[in-house]
Amino acid sequence: MPTKETANPCSGFADRLQQACDAADIPNGRRRRAAVATRFGVSTESARQWLNGQSYPEMPRLLEIAEELECSLDWLIMGRLPSSGKVREPGAAYQTLTNEERAVVTAMRRFNARRRAALVQLLSDP
Repeated sequence: MPTKETANPCSGFADRLQQACDAADIPNGRRRRAAVATRFGVSTESARQWLNGQSYPEMPRLLEIAEELECSLDWLIMGRLPSSGKVREPGAAYQTLTNEERAVVTAMRRFNARRRAALVQLLSDP
């Protein structure tokens, strides 16, 4: 008899994403959908589908989620725990941005297209 995860492989991912959001103190319910959508630059519908086990993000987004939520990519996708047995790892395993760079990216995601273009222009000027 198939298990819940076998019947819907996205449900296990959704459970782990919810756990990672809990660990990162991201509010629950509709506020969580909005927070995930804003944090990862996707529509609230995409965030809702991820959180409800209806779809997976694409690989680049999965990497970003694992980094931002400080969890192992292997755990997030497959449910395999890191050797420490913890959901959150000390220091992100996939950290590529400094805290300052991360703050700029987070702020930029809140901008509309016009403001983003202006920021890119400002940062591109020598």
